[in-house]
This record gives sequence, structure tokens and C-alpha cells, in this order.
Amino acid sequence: MESKLFKCLLVICLMIYANSVDAQYKLNVVTENFPSFQYLNGEGELVGLAADKVRTVLSKAKIDYHISVQTWTTAYNTAARDSNTCIFSMAKNDLRGEKFDWIFPISQFTTSFYALKSSRITIESVEDAKQYKVAVIKDNYSHQFLVKNGFIEGYNLVLINSFERVFELLEARRSIVDLVILSDNQFKVKQQEPRSAQLEPVLTLKNINTQLYFACNKNMSPHILKKIKLAYKQAE
Repeated sequence: MESKLFKCLLVICLMIYANSVDAQYKLNVVTENFPSFQYLNGEGELVGLAADKVRTVLSKAKIDYHISVQTWTTAYNTAARDSNTCIFSMAKNDLRGEKFDWIFPISQFTTSFYALKSSRITIESVEDAKQYKVAVIKDNYSHQFLVKNGFIEGYNLVLINSFERVFELLEARRSIVDLVILSDNQFKVKQQEPRSAQLEPVLTLKNINTQLYFACNKNMSPHILKKIKLAYKQAE
């Protein structure tokens, strides 16, 4: 009888402790400005289908969290380094596969090589693109894809920190860059800008079975991961 009572009290104490820990816990979530999945609107609010999905899941998990918008390189390195950090929207590939816990999918995506219409560049394969200087956002999926396929940084691969530098580079393409590789969703949002009319896709890469994910640092608390995964299943 005393043994059963002790076990019961122990369970209750553990539950109280877990609830107390959860009440004090705050999850760090990082992302980039990545239209149309997540982006800062005119009021500085993070909006988009990915942002909405992440908020829905974390709210259902009853986890306190803070989302910060950074350059992709900063966000990626923070999530890879800090055990209390998750990241979205990140594409899964072989290089990243073992570095993170991939918690739930957000959406599929495609990317394309874009060029100035006035350049009259035509390519039929990734191999064809190697003869040109290609701009890509540092550390993102496309950067790792191009390196894996033989592009060389400083030779035919130019690294940039954000989409905002794309037009600046393309307008000076003779000395800096000929092509840029972008998410097609990202380009569609930017079509509202007058200068976007100068660009056209010259080769689309169908990233079949490539998903954008909400992922967390490998050393994240198993208790927190379990809560997020359960909340995602309940939200489906």
C-alpha cells in the first residue's frame, strides 16, 4: 500500500515539475524573409502560409516561443548550433539530413535559373549553366545543390545574403553575374516590383520530393519535440 502511494506521489510530482518547466520554457524559432512562404509585410508582421502553419502547431502544442527573421545564413547557423532553436522553411537534402530533427513538412517548392530578358541567355541543363556566373543565396538549398553539381564558389558561383541584391547584381551582370537561382514562389511575389519585369526563367529545376520543413536542432529536448510532433498530427 505504501509502495503504491509512493509511486502515485512520484508521478504527481513529476507531472507538476514537467508543467513548471514548460511554463518557464521559451522556444527560439528562426526563419528568413522568403515570399510567399513567410515574409514581413508593410507593417513588419511575419505573414505567409508557412508562418501561419508554424504558429498553429506551436500554439496547439502550448509552447511559448519567439520567431525572429534573419538572413538565411544566420538563421541556419543558429539552428545548427543552439539546442533550443528550430528553423523554417528549410529544404531537406543529404547534407542537412543528419544535422537536424525534421519535425513536419510545410510545402513543396521549385526553383529556377533567372536571367535578364535582354541577355537572351538560353540553357537546357544545369551543365549549360556552368558557363555563366550564377548568383545564389548563401547556405540555402540551391547553394548546396549547385556545389554538389560542380559549381565553384568564386568562379561560376557568386554568393549573396538576400534577394534584395539580385537586381543590383544582374544590372551589372557583365562583370559580376549572368544568372540567379531563385524559388519560383519568391519570384512571383517580387513580380509586383517594376524591375522584376526585366527577368525571365530560363530553366526550372523540378525538385521532386523536395519539401520545406520545420526542423529543430538535434539536441532539442525530446519532451519538447514530442509535444510539437503530437500537435502537428492533431492539427492535420
